[in-house]
Amino acid sequence: MLAFLEPTELIEWLNDYQYYAMFGILFLCGIGLPIPEEVTLIGSGVVVYFSDSADFLPASTVCVLAILIGDSIIFFTGRKLGRSFPDSWFIRAINNKKVHRQFEKHGNKAVFFARFLAGVRIGVYGYAGQHGMRWPKFIFLDLLGALISGPTSVFFGWWAAKTLAPGETPEAALEKAMELFEEYKPVVLLVIAGLIAIIVLYAIYKTRRYRTEIKRAIEEKKEDKESAQAEEVDMAEKTAEGEEES
Repeated sequence: MLAFLEPTELIEWLNDYQYYAMFGILFLCGIGLPIPEEVTLIGSGVVVYFSDSADFLPASTVCVLAILIGDSIIFFTGRKLGRSFPDSWFIRAINNKKVHRQFEKHGNKAVFFARFLAGVRIGVYGYAGQHGMRWPKFIFLDLLGALISGPTSVFFGWWAAKTLAPGETPEAALEKAMELFEEYKPVVLLVIAGLIAIIVLYAIYKTRRYRTEIKRAIEEKKEDKESAQAEEVDMAEKTAEGEEES
């Protein structure tokens, strides 16, 4: 069954149907079917290397789009149905203690960090919908995470196929790529965390700089206004003195 694809079967689907398979499989991942998202993304990169008709940018775009649509369905399911089915598997996922800890620790940023935590994604996205997060905010945070994990994983698959398995089959290339990924997964996560930290710090820096510039502009405008008012008062006083003397 599609829901239980082995890596060799998955790479066959990706190789045969390319962008359609990338979108379809990642969409199914997003709505909760037990297909590893990382394997699909890395496999997409492997296909990009071996195929003459698949390219990195379109593949990354399709993958990110499929992820966002699948995640949005979980989000709206949490909003519309979460409270209506208290005994369902879905509500049990939302009530997962890990999900609650993520929101307690990170608040709304848990949506962003969940992209890198495979075991809690569905629960976090459903919880966000159930508890009233606005969809534009959700999709923005989810997009930030997907733009890091999606293209990075696709590029890793392409690089691994080119470096580790030149002249071999896509199946062999994916197997070697996943072995390398699992071996260095902590390093990969550390690099991703570093990228996130850089992005966040840069955003904070730009925001503070922007606020400082706005504040300075307001103060300068206020000073100019006060100076103009003072000049008008001086002119009025001089005019009054001149009229008194005459």
